[in-house]
Amino acid sequence: MTAKIILGLVILTFALAGVGGYLSSPREAIVAVVNGEEISQARFEQALQSERSRMQQQFGEMYDMLAADPGYMANFRSEVLERLIDDTLQKQFARRLGLRVGDDQVRAAVVNLPDFQVDGVFNNDRFIAILRQAGYQPAEFRELIREDLSGSQLMQGLLGSEFGLAGEINQLLALQQQTRDIRYLTIPAERFRSQLNLSEEQIQSYYQQQIARFMTPEQVAVEYVELSAAALAADIEVTEQQVADYYQANQARFGSAEQREVAHIMLESEQDDSALEQQAQALLAELKAGADFAALAQQHSADTFSAQNGGELGPLVAGQMDAAFEAAAMALAAEGELSGVVRSEFGYHIIKLSKFTPATTKTLAEVATEIRNQLQADQATALFYDLQQRLAQTAFEQPDNLEDAAEAIGVKVQHTTLFSRDTAPALLAQPAVLSRLFNPTFIAERLNSDVIELARDQVLVVRVKEHQVARTLPLDEVRPEVEAAVQQQELARLTAAYAAELLAAKTDLDSLATQVAVTINDHPATPRFGGALGTEIRTKAFAMPRPESGATSLDSVQLANGDVALVAVSAVTDAEISSVPDAGQLEAIARQQAEQNYQALLAVLRADAKISRQLRNTTQPDDI
Repeated sequence: MTAKIILGLVILTFALAGVGGYLSSPREAIVAVVNGEEISQARFEQALQSERSRMQQQFGEMYDMLAADPGYMANFRSEVLERLIDDTLQKQFARRLGLRVGDDQVRAAVVNLPDFQVDGVFNNDRFIAILRQAGYQPAEFRELIREDLSGSQLMQGLLGSEFGLAGEINQLLALQQQTRDIRYLTIPAERFRSQLNLSEEQIQSYYQQQIARFMTPEQVAVEYVELSAAALAADIEVTEQQVADYYQANQARFGSAEQREVAHIMLESEQDDSALEQQAQALLAELKAGADFAALAQQHSADTFSAQNGGELGPLVAGQMDAAFEAAAMALAAEGELSGVVRSEFGYHIIKLSKFTPATTKTLAEVATEIRNQLQADQATALFYDLQQRLAQTAFEQPDNLEDAAEAIGVKVQHTTLFSRDTAPALLAQPAVLSRLFNPTFIAERLNSDVIELARDQVLVVRVKEHQVARTLPLDEVRPEVEAAVQQQELARLTAAYAAELLAAKTDLDSLATQVAVTINDHPATPRFGGALGTEIRTKAFAMPRPESGATSLDSVQLANGDVALVAVSAVTDAEISSVPDAGQLEAIARQQAEQNYQALLAVLRADAKISRQLRNTTQPDDI
């Protein structure tokens, strides 16, 4: 899987810069450095786009709503960066362990990458062309794949060395099925609003501490020209005569040949044998009189393999049988029909037509739409490649505008408003396009890009019209947002302080409910997972210690909205597990333990690493 990401980076590099980019572009931006190893902006954008595509497929329109939230997207970008850091640490550790991969494994991985295949088969010319365009030598790329596979070896070792025990399964099931008697009351944060007295110092302090939240991302407004075979096909008219002509010339495509399945009884003889021939004639007479073909084949046929199946040979394939046998079989027209005695080079045969499916041909009306679409697609593809060359030439010869290029291929120039990397329109959100649009040199030149390939039959030429650098919004512009956040923070603090005072009194929940003047919520026999109780309170209740006999555990938890819940656990009921775990359960706990070990390994690697983050709008500290 990671090998495909590496390939994506290779293709991305070419798509971003082309030949000119390698000669004139400045040093590529870096988003992080891990133990001296750099993670490039291009690699980050590729991973970001892959994750965005996965989220869009999984959540659909809901993801678009999430993506409109700058805070969510900042965390989203940060999480993608952290995964890249983990991947880099894993590969570095694999190198330190000396994990290696043989040439045959590397060769197999490269051959199976779909981007190097034509019609599902590895194509060496395509492989060399893509690497040459991206500035990679085959040996260099093979080493990248080798390193990636070495990292996979590490993961396979971690995941494959774990095993689960029956006792562990039962202990885990007992904990999972445990229930608790839970009661709680909620102290509303809004109750303390009258006590708020925010100072300018608090506002300034919050603004400085959270200043990354108030930074506008770098934005561009662009114009572009799109050329796609799909759009061209929609405008291509195909006449009824063209459809009819295609149908007449390609009727074999729209039908199926007749199919025959035959059975036989064979009396073996390499030479003419009148006695065997008479025996065959006698068998034929029996069959015509109603004898069972399968029974006679099992009893008399010298073809032991087919005799075991009642003489059945299966589908008749032209050219695979003796000519005389095939001619006789092809002459049969009705299921169950018998041939005469047929002499072949193997002996004497009686042939039965077991199954017959006549040839069929779809009518012109049935396939007219299919033919029309095919003709449109064929013409559009030919036109697409012609117009692509024209687009590339005109955009290069007239580099300071796109109107001439658009006119040359008969389309209109499209324009956008300002957008950031995270809010780019779908067509422009591909890494190849984004990296070009936000390239400092490309922005400064304000010239047309090279033709950027989005798909095999879709290309784009873009040009930046307007650029806004990333900047920090002054406090005056975001003061209402800052004040609201500080108020919420202060309300949460006051509520938590009040809850701590209540707990310090070491009284029972009923007394506290009377003091706070709120109602207690009662949830007996609450399961660890699911149920009607909210996640925050349920999680807290199951993290609390088991109460002693006749006593109650009491604690507090601050909710996401700033309220505080006082939670009491009065009883814990353990589940009784007596079943014997099956293989699937043992495998599941082994996977769980392997994942825990992997996370522990990453934690150790992070603790020992020197990591510098240079990505804007992340929620992580700059340095570790």
